[in-house]
Amino acid sequence: MSTSATGRGSIFVSGTDGDKGVAIVQQLLQLPEQYKHLCPQIIYAGLPDDSTPRAKSLQGLGARVVAFDIFHDHEAAVHALTGVTKLCLLIDPLSERMQRANAYNYGKAFIDAAKEAKVEHVIFLSPFTPLDTVFGPSLEQVPAYSYRSQFMLIESYLHTQFNNNQITLLRYPGVLHQHLLVFGKYIAQHNAFPLPNQQTEITVESCNMIDIARATACVAHSPTLRHSQNAYKISSPQLLTFEEVSQRVLSGLDRGDTVNLMDMATLQQIIGDSIGNEDHAAFLLEMWGLQQKLTGRRLEITRDLELLTGQSGKTLNEFLKEDGVRDAFLSHIVLPKVA
Repeated sequence: MSTSATGRGSIFVSGTDGDKGVAIVQQLLQLPEQYKHLCPQIIYAGLPDDSTPRAKSLQGLGARVVAFDIFHDHEAAVHALTGVTKLCLLIDPLSERMQRANAYNYGKAFIDAAKEAKVEHVIFLSPFTPLDTVFGPSLEQVPAYSYRSQFMLIESYLHTQFNNNQITLLRYPGVLHQHLLVFGKYIAQHNAFPLPNQQTEITVESCNMIDIARATACVAHSPTLRHSQNAYKISSPQLLTFEEVSQRVLSGLDRGDTVNLMDMATLQQIIGDSIGNEDHAAFLLEMWGLQQKLTGRRLEITRDLELLTGQSGKTLNEFLKEDGVRDAFLSHIVLPKVA
């Protein structure tokens, strides 16, 4: 039940046809089991088709699956969000239906539906921060249809439709551990890590999918006013250059410290061949900051995961020790699954 007094009530997660959405739903359902002072809430999982194995698995977890076409059925979206207290607005560029051409329209459609349905609190997850401080020349202008530009436009539009005290921003910048699996096939074949030939000095953050899900669940299960008007950056306790990332990965796999430097087009082709989707490859490069010309080190200094959850997150070394992770870098038959 939605209650304005407490800012607690049912929670709707968009984009649950992707891995991040499933992880968030799992954490939303599990958190009240771990912390008995929290009241279980109804968790809705939004996706375009409720007959898929993923939809069935979400139902098995205990979520209420709601299927509609957000691009073409505004009334169904409003109906799905009516009575919902909180919307976790997840736009996952690595889900099957997302493309560079429709990311903004997806976000706008959900925001419009949420406003009409009188949703009290929107938790917007974004892989991008406003352009970070850079020493040296300024960044090139962001392309009009880049993922970054669309997420920034969605964020701006959200602020025009909802008051600040109804909005929480959760950013997950840098290298998601799971995304490194796209290099598994290449490392297995070449016994080396592929790196861009000009931007290895860029500093990025790392975070694990569970870090994102746990932080989202903590905000969603809290009273709205506790986290509204805030923007949090969800990252693990590491700042690494791309060269240091390659060293950690190869060391974690007990391999020699060998890198293959290449131009950006070749690197994008390697990623695209691995995951079978050119838009997904372009997103990963954007997320890592490789579509902008940078001079010096990009500085990321805000870490809010521990503030929200009491945990600092997994390091890259810890991720490489998880069951099954090392195997992904040894086989070049099964394509990696990115989050």
